[in-house]
Amino acid sequence: MTQQSRRFEGDRHVRMLFRQLPGAVWTTDRDLRLTYVAGRLARNVSVHAKPGMSVFDVLGTREPTNPVIACHRAAIAGEPQSFEYEFNGRWYKVFVEQLTTDNGDAAGCIASAFDITDQRATQERLARSEALLAQAQRVAHIGSFEWDIAKNSVVWSDELHRIYGLEPGQFGGTYEAFLERVHPDDLERTKSSVFDALRNGLPFVYDHRIIRADGSVGVLHTRGDVIADKDGQAVRVAGCCWDVTKLRETMDNLQRARSLLEATIEATADGLLVVNREGRVTTRNQRFLSLWRIPPDLAAENDDEKLLAYVCDQLENPDQFMSSTRDLYDHPERESVDVLHFNDGRVFERYSRPQRIGMLIDGRVWSFRDVTEREKLLRRALFLADATRLLSSLDVEPALDSVAHLAVPFMGDGCAIDLLGNGQPRRLLVVSREGMEAFSPELHSSVMAGHSTIYTMGARSCMAVPLVVKGAVAGAMTFIGSRMRRYNEQDLEFAETLARRAALAVENARLYRGVQEALQSRDEFLAIAAHEIRGPITSVHMAVQGLQKGKVSAAAAPRILEIIEREDRRLARFVDELLDLGRMQSGQMHFNFEEVDLGDVVREAAGALSPDLARSGSAFSISTEGRPVGQWDRFRLEQVATNLLSNAIKFGAGKPFAVAVREHEGLATLEVQDHGIGIPPGMLNRIFDPFERAVSVRNYGGLGLGLFIVRTIVEGLGGTVRVESKPNAGSTFTVELQAERNS
Repeated sequence: MTQQSRRFEGDRHVRMLFRQLPGAVWTTDRDLRLTYVAGRLARNVSVHAKPGMSVFDVLGTREPTNPVIACHRAAIAGEPQSFEYEFNGRWYKVFVEQLTTDNGDAAGCIASAFDITDQRATQERLARSEALLAQAQRVAHIGSFEWDIAKNSVVWSDELHRIYGLEPGQFGGTYEAFLERVHPDDLERTKSSVFDALRNGLPFVYDHRIIRADGSVGVLHTRGDVIADKDGQAVRVAGCCWDVTKLRETMDNLQRARSLLEATIEATADGLLVVNREGRVTTRNQRFLSLWRIPPDLAAENDDEKLLAYVCDQLENPDQFMSSTRDLYDHPERESVDVLHFNDGRVFERYSRPQRIGMLIDGRVWSFRDVTEREKLLRRALFLADATRLLSSLDVEPALDSVAHLAVPFMGDGCAIDLLGNGQPRRLLVVSREGMEAFSPELHSSVMAGHSTIYTMGARSCMAVPLVVKGAVAGAMTFIGSRMRRYNEQDLEFAETLARRAALAVENARLYRGVQEALQSRDEFLAIAAHEIRGPITSVHMAVQGLQKGKVSAAAAPRILEIIEREDRRLARFVDELLDLGRMQSGQMHFNFEEVDLGDVVREAAGALSPDLARSGSAFSISTEGRPVGQWDRFRLEQVATNLLSNAIKFGAGKPFAVAVREHEGLATLEVQDHGIGIPPGMLNRIFDPFERAVSVRNYGGLGLGLFIVRTIVEGLGGTVRVESKPNAGSTFTVELQAERNS
C-alpha cells in the first residue's frame, strides 16, 4: 500500500472514530459557522448539525449570554473554555479552544463535547451519599478518621472536627496531634488499645476522654479496624468516634436516679411489688418479702402466681383476697385500697394502681403497709372507751363483771378479778371464752406486792395486774391468753391502763360508799345526839319539876340533886366531846405541857367515875409500877383515862376490870383490861374512827367519839394506843407515852 493509500486509510479510521463518539467534535470559523462536525451528538440534535451551519442555527438562539455562544467567542479571543451543558436531556462536558492558522492567527474554534450524563449521575449519587453520611455523622455525633501509618497522616471528617471543637483544617493531622487531644488520665489506655490492635491486626473498641478546644471534657466511644497489605503488614487504621458525652452524663444521671430510686424503695416502710402484664415481678423490695415472709428461693423466681399461692394461707379470708386481686388484674386501669386481716392478728393496708409508661399501662404496682399496731391502738382505744363507760357506774362489782366480759375474748380467753378486803383476796368473778374449759388461776404473789407480771400457766401465757388505790393494793385482774397468743410488754402496759381505770372505779365506789356511810353516820349521830341530849334534859326537867311542886321528901332530896348533878356532867361531857371533835378535825387542838404523874391522873379519873362504877357493879383495881411521870398535858390525859375507864365500865358487863400504870426505861404505859363483851375482829381497825361503834346504839349510848378522842390526844402527845380483844372475852387497851418530850 502506497503512502497516499495509507494516509487515506488512516483518515477513514479517524472519521469513523469521530462519528462513533458519544459526543461531538467540531470546528468553526470566526463567525461561528461550522467547518467540521462529527459524532453522535451532531446527529441527535433537532437540526442535524453539518458544515456550513452556524452554531446559532444549531442552538436555535443568538442570545449572547447563552453559555455555548459566550464560551465560543471567548475561545476565539484566546481564552480556552470548559463547561458542563445540558442538551436534549443529556449532560455534556464541553471543551472549546482557539483554532489558529499556520501563521498563528485566530481562524475560529475547535471544540469537543463528551456525554457525562452517567458520570454526572454517579457523582451526584456519591455526593448525596457523602452528604447523607455527613448529616448522619452530625445527627449521631459520629466522626470518622483514617490513619496512614507510613505517612503518619491522620484525616478527620468534618463531624470529628466539630466533636473536638475544631474548625476543619485546625487538626494537626498526625497521630501525635491526636494524642495531644486525649485526656491525660486516659492517654496510656488509649495508646495501649491502638498498639494492641496494630500488633494483633484485630478490630478495636475503647472509650476515652478528650480535651476540646474550649477546655471542656468530652467522652468518645471509638471503634476501628486495622487494614493490612498483601503481606499482612498494617498500613492504615480507619474507624469512627461516637460522641457519648451527653449519653454518658445521661447514663450517669440515670444510674444515680436508679440508685436513688432503689434506695428509696428499700428505705420505705411499705412493702412494694411491681408486676408486669405477663405476671412477672419486675420490682420488689426487701420489706415486701419480710412482710409476707417469702423465702429467698421463691422470691428469686419472680413469678406472681406462685407468690399469690404462697401467701393465701396466711390470710383470714383467702378467697376474697384472690377474688379482689384477679378483678384488678382483669381491669388494669382500676385503682384500689383495701384491708387484709391475717390469721396471726396482723393487719395490712393494700394499695394498688396501674403502672403507666406514658399513656400505656405496663403493669400493676402493689403497696402493702403493716397497720397492725395502728389497728391495735384503735381497737384498744375503743375498748378502753367502752370499759370506762361501764366503770363509771358506782355499783362497782357489776361494772367489773361487765368489763371482764368485754375483755374476753379481746384480751384473751379468760379474765379473773379479785378484790382485797381486810388484807385478804376475794375472788369476785371468772369469765371464760365460750366453749373454753373452765379455769380459775391463782392470784400471783407479785400482784399482792403491787407488781404487774407476765407468766405461764401450763401452755398458756398469763398476765396479772394489781388494782392500786391510794398506794395500796385493792385487788387484781388476771388474764389468760389464747393458745397461740404470747403476752408481751405492750399487752401488759395496756392491761395496767385498764387496771388503773378499774382501780379508779373501785376507789370511786369506795368513796361513794364512804359518803353514804358518812351520811348514815351523820344521821345516826344526830339521832344519838338527840337521844343523848334528851335523856339528861328529861331527867333534869323531871327532877326540877318534882322539887318545884314540893313532891320530893327531905330524905329523897339529896338523891334528886345527885341526879341533876350527874345529868349535868353528862351534858357537859357531851358538849366537851363535840368541841374537841371540832378542834381535832380543824387541827386547832393545843397542849399545855407540864410534869404530870400518870398514876395520879388515873386515880383522879377513877374517883370522878365512882358513881358510874357503883351503878355498874364492876370491881375495879389500879396498880402502879415505877415512876410514870412525864411532860404531858394533864387535862388531856384525864380525858384519855376517863374515856378508857368509861368504856370498861360500859362494856365490862359488870365484871371486874383492872388498870395498870407502869414505867420502864422512860416509857410510861396505861393498860385498861376488862372482861366484857369484847370487840368483833372486823371492828378493831375502825373503833378509833369518829362515830364508829362496835355495838348497837340502842343498847349502848354515847356518840362514838371517846376512842377517837383518845387516839387523837395520845398521838398528839407523841404516843400510841392499841387494842386487843375477842368477842365475849373482854378487851385490853394499851397507851404508851414517852416520859421525855421530843423536841
